[in-house]
Amino acid sequence: MTRYVIALSELGIKNNNLISLLLEHSLEIEDMFDESRHVFDNNLDLMIYFDMFNNEAKVSEALSKADTILYRNKELGVKTTYYTASTYPIELAKIDNPPAIIYYKGAEFNEISDKTIACVGTRKPTRLSYNAANYLIPQWVKEDCSIISGLACGVDKISHQACITAGGKTIAVLAHGLDMIYPKENLSLADRILESGGILMSEYPVGTKVDKFRFVNRNRLIVGMSRAVVIYECDAQGGTVHNVEHAIKQHKPIFCPALGEEITEIQTGTKQLIDEKIATVIKQGRDISGVLEAVGTSITKDRMSNLQIKLNYLHSLLLLINLSCKIISFSIKLPPFLLLFSMFINLETLFLPIVQINYRCISQYSNFFFPCI
Repeated sequence: MTRYVIALSELGIKNNNLISLLLEHSLEIEDMFDESRHVFDNNLDLMIYFDMFNNEAKVSEALSKADTILYRNKELGVKTTYYTASTYPIELAKIDNPPAIIYYKGAEFNEISDKTIACVGTRKPTRLSYNAANYLIPQWVKEDCSIISGLACGVDKISHQACITAGGKTIAVLAHGLDMIYPKENLSLADRILESGGILMSEYPVGTKVDKFRFVNRNRLIVGMSRAVVIYECDAQGGTVHNVEHAIKQHKPIFCPALGEEITEIQTGTKQLIDEKIATVIKQGRDISGVLEAVGTSITKDRMSNLQIKLNYLHSLLLLINLSCKIISFSIKLPPFLLLFSMFINLETLFLPIVQINYRCISQYSNFFFPCI
């Protein structure tokens, strides 16, 4: 069945029409490719596709493309699901215009908690995003929530990493085929997502390259896979605006961390969401109940101690340095020797035991935004 569903897409059948075929004519899809074309006899619903299937060269080409995609999928460990399959993510099926086909690597969707939180924002975050993510996400993970983002630089990368460091599972929604990772610097993080039991997913088959419009399409899936959306920082004209539009359209609650007294250009969009009461404010680092309620749960477990959160914070920071081996854009400055060592050794292994003895050294390298920590 999968081969023929992919071939339908390669024939140029639009996404919504493909979903209609899956819902109403799933038993006849394979027969549509039969040379006899008997399935079209006296079937008015399918007759609109008769001319398309009467072009044998085009049909043969579509099947060949589907076979190539499936062959490459097997080589790369990519799995395929479609709208009516039991493996299709339940939350995503609820939105308008969900992808008829999803390609994914890693765990099955039903192995990831359905208490899903989308964490999105600017590619050029300040300390606010890093601190907020590393205070809030570990606490949500402890309540069995999963984190969804787009594996971009900035907030996406921070959010995936904070989830992994806290022992959680995260889903990265990509805007291209799963035979590549964009940006390339996040390749190690993508591997880490899979190693930790997470998922890489895309609506695009292998061989699909990066294009601007695909990032906009990708954003609807990030929101669609979630029950709540947390926007850490964004400017008024940035790409995160598309996440906001999708969240409003899909009736998903939006949250933003409280901003400081001085609003930067990169926070103007966040301020607008708060001022216009589109987003609910997360007032401080222990304020996790609003998002939990939005995803259908509450605080059920012992709260993390300040020490646990601080250790998790540094653990995530050290791992992030190991993954990128360079200073990242949100202006946390580290001693040069630390960056030099990161090129040759595993900083996470070397420094974490030391920090567990004296975690106060964290404050030497970062300014905490949330005063409660």
